[in-house]
Amino acid sequence: MIFLEKLNKLKNHLKENFEGKKIIVAYSGGIDSLLLSILLSEIAKTLCIFIKTPYISNWALNNATTNAKNYNLNLEVIEVNKIVKNTPERCYLCKKMFFEILSREKEKYGYDIIVDGTNYDDLFEDRPGLKAKEEFGIISPYVDFKIGKKDILNIAKELNINIPPKETCLLMRFEINTPVSTEDLKRIESLEEFLRSHVRGAIRVRDYKNMAIIEVEDDLNKIIDNKKEIIKTFKKSGFKKVCLNLENYG
Repeated sequence: MIFLEKLNKLKNHLKENFEGKKIIVAYSGGIDSLLLSILLSEIAKTLCIFIKTPYISNWALNNATTNAKNYNLNLEVIEVNKIVKNTPERCYLCKKMFFEILSREKEKYGYDIIVDGTNYDDLFEDRPGLKAKEEFGIISPYVDFKIGKKDILNIAKELNINIPPKETCLLMRFEINTPVSTEDLKRIESLEEFLRSHVRGAIRVRDYKNMAIIEVEDDLNKIIDNKKEIIKTFKKSGFKKVCLNLENYG
């Protein structure tokens, strides 16, 4: 299988270049950084760092912490009480802040390098954060061997690694250039947590001022079946209209 050939090449590359070194992994808790952390921890002293901001949900933090514990990863959580400006450059500003923090930790603990889980497919998408990665010299092992998302998922399944639910930062629930406060983020986080009592998989609540748009990956019918309770909860939180996005879901 092609993905197993890529896995073997990746393992050999990691061993040849990183064995015995002290490595910091930019750890988001997603499958990309989780798999990379597991592979690196087998050959090197690895420190996974998760940066918690107001726009990173506690749900994402809990998943990241649980998986780190399950796979015996060395994890440090750094809390930052800052919201980057919600401009078209928000992803770049966020990654720049993250990599600045990781670089300070690298110097503080005397580590050799910083790596992240950027995969080959990411290079062909609109990802402003890649610019920050280049500015700080962050190493992306997946990119070197053209390992994309499907490869990572197949490798994880082959190695019996739990695949975490897909998640993005809460700031992306808001339209660009819309002012976002800590209270706005908490409202969205609370509503998404409420929806998890009804559905599985990825959940998004998009904030369009007085209107909320719900997006779910699975269990679409359960949203419809519980619409009265959902509408009541959303309106109680301040939304005047609640909509369901059917495109690419269900």
